[in-house]
Amino acid sequence: MITDYQWIDDNSDLEQLILSVNKSDAVAFDSEFERVNTFYPKPALFQLKIKEQYYLIDMKEISNHTIFVQLLDNIILHSGSEDLEILYNLNSALPSHVFDTQIAASLCGYGLHFSYQNIVKELLGVELSKAHSRSDWMQRPLSDAQIQYAIDDVVYLSDLESILKSKLKELGRETWYDLLIKKRLNSIIKGNHVNKTFVKIAKSKRFNDDQKKLLFTLLEWREKSAISRDKPRQWILKNDHIVSIIYNQPQTSQSFISDIGLYPKFVKYNAESITALYDKANEQSVAELPSFGKLSAKQGEKHAKIKANLIDVCEKLNIPPALIINVSDLKSLVAAGKDLSDLDMWQLITD
Repeated sequence: MITDYQWIDDNSDLEQLILSVNKSDAVAFDSEFERVNTFYPKPALFQLKIKEQYYLIDMKEISNHTIFVQLLDNIILHSGSEDLEILYNLNSALPSHVFDTQIAASLCGYGLHFSYQNIVKELLGVELSKAHSRSDWMQRPLSDAQIQYAIDDVVYLSDLESILKSKLKELGRETWYDLLIKKRLNSIIKGNHVNKTFVKIAKSKRFNDDQKKLLFTLLEWREKSAISRDKPRQWILKNDHIVSIIYNQPQTSQSFISDIGLYPKFVKYNAESITALYDKANEQSVAELPSFGKLSAKQGEKHAKIKANLIDVCEKLNIPPALIINVSDLKSLVAAGKDLSDLDMWQLITD
C-alpha cells in the first residue's frame, strides 16, 4: 500500500509542482470525474506519478487550469478518451505526447478492450481491486480505500509503457501506434456525436429525406443547447421525443405537452425555438447530411468480400479489425464506392 503522496488542493502548491518538473518528464496520469447532471465531465481528482513521486490534485479546489497545459504535456494513460476530453475542455488544448497503454496493448495482441486491471495482471502479474471504480469522487474527505485505488491507477503505467513500447518496436508497429493516437486526439477535438446519433436513428426509423433533414437539425439544436447549458443531451431532449416531434411536428405549446409528452416548463422556453427548426430543416441540403444508405445487392457482395479480407488480415496480425474500421463505418465506406485501400491504417498494415 502506497502512503507517500502529496495532496494538492491549492493553486500555489500546484504552481510549485510545475517548477519541480522537467519538461521531458513523462507523467503517468489518470482522472476521476462526475458526469451525472452536466454535459461536460466535472473533474474531481487528478492522479499523477512523476518519476517515483505521487500527487493527488483536488480538482474541486483548483482554479488555475492553464498550468496543466505544461504539466500534462507528456502523459501516459490507459483508455484515455475521457481523460483527454477533460484536459481539452479545461484549456482547449491536448498534450503534445500521449502514450495510451490500451491502444498499444491492442496492437500487441491483447485485444481492443483490455482493462487496466487486466493488462497489469497480464504483463506484471499484479492483481488490482476494482471495488471503487464507481465511487463518489466528489465527496471530501476521500476514504483511504479510494485514495489507494486512485494511486493504483497510475502506479504501473510507466512499467506498462516500457514493456509495450518494446513490444511495438519488436513487432515494427510504432508507426501504427502513432497513426492511431493521432486519430484518437483528432476525434476529441472534432467530436461526431450528432452524426453518429443521426445515422443510428435515421436507419432504425427508415426516415425519408425530409424527416432526415429535420432529424439532423433537431440534433444540432440539442447539441448546442446542451453545451451552452452544460446539461446532458437527454436532459434537453430525449431521442424518443425527437422522433415523436419529427412524426407529429407539433405547432402549439399544448401539442408539445399532450402529443409529445414534454414538460410544460421546457415547452414554455423552447417550443418557439423548436418550431422555427421546421423551416430551417427545409433549407438543409440532403447531400450534406451524414451518409449511410442501404447497400445494393452488388454492394452487399463487395462488403462481404472486404469484411472477410479485413478479418483474415487482422487475424494473421493478431489485431482487432475495429482498429482499422468499425462495422458501421465499413458499410459507409462501401456505400461511398471506396474500399480498404482508402484507409491510412490499412495502407500501413499491408505495406
